[in-house]
Amino acid sequence: MKKLVFTAMIGAMAVSAIAAGKKDPNAFADYGAAMASDKKSPMAVEWHNTNRNALETETSEDAIAAIVDSEEAAKVILAKVKPAYATDPMVAVQIAAVSQYVMTAEPSWWEFWNWFSDSPREIWTKALLDTAASATDTYVAQLCVDQLRWCAYPEQAADLCAIGKKAKCKALKQMIRMAVSEINPEFASENCAKCCKGGCPYGSWALTLPFDRMNAGHLILSKGADGKPAAKLLWRWGSPFDIPAADVKVEKGGFTFTFGNHKPKDLPQDKGAWRRDRVVAKVIGDWASCTYQKVDGNGKPVGAVQTFSARRNPKIGPAPDLKSAVRGEPINLLAGTIADFELMESNKENGWTLKDGVLSNRIQRDAKGKSLHKNGNLRTKRDDFYDFNLKYEVRVLPGCNSGVYLRGIYEIQVLDSYGKPVDCHNMAAYYGRVTPKVAAEKKAGEWQTVDVTLYKRHLTVVLNGVKIIDNVPVVGITGGAMTANEFVNGPLYIQGDHSDADFRNMVLTPLN
Repeated sequence: MKKLVFTAMIGAMAVSAIAAGKKDPNAFADYGAAMASDKKSPMAVEWHNTNRNALETETSEDAIAAIVDSEEAAKVILAKVKPAYATDPMVAVQIAAVSQYVMTAEPSWWEFWNWFSDSPREIWTKALLDTAASATDTYVAQLCVDQLRWCAYPEQAADLCAIGKKAKCKALKQMIRMAVSEINPEFASENCAKCCKGGCPYGSWALTLPFDRMNAGHLILSKGADGKPAAKLLWRWGSPFDIPAADVKVEKGGFTFTFGNHKPKDLPQDKGAWRRDRVVAKVIGDWASCTYQKVDGNGKPVGAVQTFSARRNPKIGPAPDLKSAVRGEPINLLAGTIADFELMESNKENGWTLKDGVLSNRIQRDAKGKSLHKNGNLRTKRDDFYDFNLKYEVRVLPGCNSGVYLRGIYEIQVLDSYGKPVDCHNMAAYYGRVTPKVAAEKKAGEWQTVDVTLYKRHLTVVLNGVKIIDNVPVVGITGGAMTANEFVNGPLYIQGDHSDADFRNMVLTPLN
């Protein structure tokens, strides 16, 4: 069984009491005690006491595991919740907790619901709708809506829309619009735009793409100097690329873009045999409901339609004063054992070792010395990093190509690029995004020092004592990112599928 990992639930119940790793049991106690007193609910008292104890544990994962860490524990809570649906927000959060557990465990959530009730989905969705409608706590309403995004019936979109019209919180309104667009796209296109101001398509978009793996994407949509739409797209891996203006269409409430040009070698002139990728997005507030489909060279659809969602990122603020950052306790990431890390792909070979403080990767090669592409990437088991300074030494071998992903989403390049002109793909570059100001690499085989600061959506990189990137905005994820969401904690991960590399003295200092 996988442990439940849903920090938003705990943060919501504690009214942000443990946000950013800070624990405030008193704030949670006041909230929980008030709920228990107001509702006269024994369940609220029990929930309050359980979470009060959980907040005193060492990490948020421990706190969550204290609530639901097994199928048996989930069934116990469900048995208590069953006769008291939608009686108070505490019940809704218990529903959210159990359903999040079920989604990350076996048996599947449908099977689990069938155990719970003869008509589980109907009861569950009605309870969540009723609680969202009556909740005075915005956090509780958001939790319910988040659950409804994946379990509500299409006909319940109207009920959600009604809740959204009465909601005063902008964030809740936007979440409801997105939920409605996912539950019933036709209803959303006909109704949501009427109560949604704007629908402006421009901005920085986080794309959660419809693929089982490598499903993070990013789009920057803007107006060029000539007034025409300009689009820079990152699609799963590689580098972001510009889409010609002729392939981008912007209209009120949405946008469309087409990219790629996969021509068969034997029929390069037959446009009917070409394959391109097309995305159509309907914008609702800061969310977009998108469809993805293959088309031929003439624009005729030739593939199945897949759906995915996108969210507009908030604008990036001014460059921060790095001296004002409060430094936490340094963490020596290589002081332990290789057990502090884990391979990211279960079907890949593990070429990683950690010995005498040196983390090394050695890939499998063919008889000509070329990579067989069988090795996997490595990540820290710790995934609670957000803003931080990271220092490490790296030794690249001739032809080496690796990378260190900050929070699992921003790659700092590792490459044998000594003697090459500056480029956004060179050593210690913010991969594909920012070109270093100067070349400061050493020759392959020498240890090089990298000093990276990620703070308030800005990045500074010092390579071998030379500042090559100076407090620049972090405009988007890089290829191979673990998620498109740039506003959650994450691990560090190191590319291991390309080539050999060695790391040592890797120290991370949190910045608060």
